[in-house]
Amino acid sequence: KCAQPRRWKAFDGKITEMDTQSTLRGKELLEIYCSITTKDIPKDERISVLLTVKCTVKEHECKLTQELVALIDREIDLISREVKECNLEGLRKRISTLFLQYIKIPEFNPEAAGLLKVPQDPLKLYKRVYFCHSCENYLASTEFPIPANSRTIGRCRSCYRLDNEARKREAYLKYRLILEDLRKSEVDYQDDSKIIFLVQLADMQYLIENIWNCQSALSGSSDLYDLVMVRWDKQHEWSPWNTILLTKEEADAHLKLCNLEKTYEAPFIYKMEQKHIRAKNYFAQIPVMSSFLHRSNNQANANSYKN
Repeated sequence: KCAQPRRWKAFDGKITEMDTQSTLRGKELLEIYCSITTKDIPKDERISVLLTVKCTVKEHECKLTQELVALIDREIDLISREVKECNLEGLRKRISTLFLQYIKIPEFNPEAAGLLKVPQDPLKLYKRVYFCHSCENYLASTEFPIPANSRTIGRCRSCYRLDNEARKREAYLKYRLILEDLRKSEVDYQDDSKIIFLVQLADMQYLIENIWNCQSALSGSSDLYDLVMVRWDKQHEWSPWNTILLTKEEADAHLKLCNLEKTYEAPFIYKMEQKHIRAKNYFAQIPVMSSFLHRSNNQANANSYKN
């Protein structure tokens, strides 16, 4: 990337390329690196490449370049002594590795500055790094979702994601417990209830969240660990359109009722009926539920004729 020329698209759609001093420098270093990593070349050519590397790095005096020059001198000496190439592999890898490090230093290769993940100026790094109090890691500012009206730095994106996943798992556990309790209670009725065993966890979640708003129909309690679903009319099997969400204490009292119309006020009954209609509309889209829904409608029509 350091060797790539600057490119931009003109108004007519043509791509224009331009080399700068830094890209030319990058191209030069790339060619040298490719030469130094090429295997199975004649000894004279190898020595020529090593001398080119030596001249290039000697332009800058530092510990890295001094070590690189020393290794190059050693290889040239060993080549002149007719040492087998297989015995030079380790030395050559070391030379190519050090030269690659040399290429990555912006002082020697200006184009490398734009490709480094960590800025060279410590002050820039300090200003763009924040501490996450949740995972206790120092992270870049881009890792923090900061609202426009926020004055403090909260948790990082990873911690938010992890927290959301944990909350979802906890919520699913609550829905599963409600579903399991409901299935057990339906078995106890011994009236061949079937619908509850067709309802999946996702259906129960929708029912609780969207129809019942995660709260008791009577008290408004939102503690899902204390909420249960029971039959609205205990004379008929449980279904999404014959249910009510209550606390455990309220459910016990509700199931002891003999006449719902005498116990509950008309506005409350109307409210429950509206929730049941919404549940019917949703579960009517599920093919396996349609037959039970038609049967329920037929029973309701028969009861209305009797009345």
